[in-house]
Order: sequence, then C-alpha cells, then structure tokens
Amino acid sequence: MRLVLALALIAPAVATAAPRTVEGLVMETHGRWTADDSRIVTEARVATADGEVVVSQLGGTADGLTMRQWPGPEPLIPGMQVAVSAHDDTDLDRKSYVVVDDVRVLAMPEGFVRTGPTKAGHSLFWESACVFVVVDSDGTKELPGDTEFPLIDKAIDTWNTAGASCSYIQIKKAAVAPKEVGKDYTNVIKFRDSTWCRPKIKDDPARCYSDAAAGITTAVYVDDGKSARDGAIVDADVEINGANFAISNQGVTLGTESCKADLLNTLVHELGHLHGLEHTCRVSGDPDRVDDLGRPVPLCTQTSDPKIVEATMYPFQDCGETKKASLEPDDIAFLCKVYPIAEDPGTCDAVEPSKPGCGCSSSGDPPLPALTLGGMTVLLVLRRRRA
Repeated sequence: MRLVLALALIAPAVATAAPRTVEGLVMETHGRWTADDSRIVTEARVATADGEVVVSQLGGTADGLTMRQWPGPEPLIPGMQVAVSAHDDTDLDRKSYVVVDDVRVLAMPEGFVRTGPTKAGHSLFWESACVFVVVDSDGTKELPGDTEFPLIDKAIDTWNTAGASCSYIQIKKAAVAPKEVGKDYTNVIKFRDSTWCRPKIKDDPARCYSDAAAGITTAVYVDDGKSARDGAIVDADVEINGANFAISNQGVTLGTESCKADLLNTLVHELGHLHGLEHTCRVSGDPDRVDDLGRPVPLCTQTSDPKIVEATMYPFQDCGETKKASLEPDDIAFLCKVYPIAEDPGTCDAVEPSKPGCGCSSSGDPPLPALTLGGMTVLLVLRRRRA
C-alpha cells in the first residue's frame, strides 16, 4: 500500500488579471487589519524605474501581532530590493489593488545600528516629531564669510528630505544665537576653532576630546527602566573640531591644519547620531551590538563590506572626504522604521506644548523642555584615518 501525502502539491492561485512584475526598492510598508478583523494585509510602496507602485501582500504586523504563512512569499520590508509577481484585482467595494503573488528578493536591506542601549536595554529615540537645533552664532572662522550656515541648512535638509515620504521626524533650525553646549534642553551645533575642549566651569575643569575626532555628538537621555520614557533623548549637542582639522567646503578652507574635514561630510554623519544612529561597525573598546535585523555588528578592523565601510555612519573618514554628505538606504530605513509616518505623534497645542511626543508647531518656535526622569551622557565620536 502506498501512503499518499495530502497537500503535497498545491495549484497556484488563479489570478483575476494578467500577471505583472514590480521590480524596485521597498520604501515603506504599513500593515493593517481588514474591516472584519480576519486577516492582516500589508501595503508596500515600491520605487521602480517608472515611478512608485503600491502593492498589497497578505500577512504582516499590526497592533503588535504578526500574521505569516509557511510556505509563502518573503514578507516585504523597507530597504529590500525585490521583483514582485503580482496581479490587479478589486475588493467587494471595487477598490483596486496590486496583489502580491510571489516575491523574489534581489537584495536584503542594509541593517542600521541604533544608539544605546539604556541600562534596561532600550535604544535611544526622540519622543517629538520635531527636533529643534540652535546654531551657535560664532560659527567658524575657517570658512569664508558665513559659508557654514547654509551648509548646516543643507545637512539638515539632507535628513529631512530623505525621510519625508515615510518618516514623521524633522530637524528644525531655530534662530542662531550665542550658545554653549550642555544639558539645557536646547540642541546646539557648536564650532570649536581654538581648543577641542568643553570649557571649564565653576565646579569642573575643561573636558577635552580625542584629537582624532572631527566631530562629536553628546546626548542626554532618560535612563530609567521603570519609566515608559526609558531611552528618550532630551538634549543632544553637536561639536565640530576646527582645532585639529581645517574645516572645509569642497576643499576650500581658511584653516591652517594639514588635514581638511569637509563640514557637510562631518555634519551629516553627526546628525545621524543626533537622530539616534550608531556606527556601522565597532572600534576597539565598543561593546557587542546587533543591527536592526539582529545581525552582529562586526569590528571595523575585521570587515571590508562596502555596505559598512562606505556608509554614512562608518566611524572613519579620510582627509578631504565628501562621501558621507549623502545618506544610504540603511539611514533611510532607520527613519522609516523608527519614526514611521503611521505613528506621527501629532502637533503641539497651546495648552500643553511640552508634553512627550509633541510634534512640530506651525509657528516654528521650539516647544518647552519635557521633564526628565533620569539620564546620562554618551559621547559618540567620529574618528578619522590619516590620508
């Protein structure tokens, strides 16, 4: 007698229209329950050579639950390069969909590494949809005129534009003012042309940084495992090193140091730290980490993977380098995944402008500081190789 295995072969689903192929980069995904709560479906926005196409896939995550089939197509996630087999169909209300039949993965997304963790193991994040920054009015004397200020605008716009279609978070520049760094609930961009140190104060001496750091970001965040706000950043300051480097713009500088540090290159990287991103690889002394896909983050000395060493958040730069002035797919995936539009905390109101999660106000004025429950400072250093 021969044993027959049921369901050994399954006939493919019959498409209601001619099949089509959608090939490109998955930019954003959003899972939802259907109206009868019987299934989760995921709408994925795919950037193709001919424009964007929204495809609909059975399964996904919504309200803390995930639905997936085995065997079945690979779930679509942001950053994935795919060739999707699909067909056009409608629901009972005659709404049109591009229904996913199968997924061929051409390239998995590049993982990103988040800053942290707190003592309780949480990654750092902003509660607000809007991160206000103040540029110190002294600027730098190493660039002609006021060149540095439009370059700062460009660096900020690089991040805001990259995530505009999928992420709610925005950096918003407040009025230029004389500012020193420190926990004052004001996020500052500060140039240091003469000495690469945080100046001495009444009860503490000067605190100097590594000469090899072209830029440094200091964050103060809630570090209280009993709090729902654990990991929330409450203050982040960026400092640019003009004492050991010649701050430059496309090779032009008034600085006298032999190694040029392109401002846009350095600042776009540092704004990644301000958002809550960590380096793509570990330097000596760094703790073990994993990326957002759960993969171990390698030591920088033990990897030559171009997705790591050519990334915006790679922790080394050469003299005169400019490649970090733009963002990579992993940076955009970070914005989409950590600060997705679907979870936009909304806009501040006049009654309670300092509530956690307060978004960008139309007035352009920064909200009042939120109360911190605890915190510590973490220094994130951008180092360099000598050219």
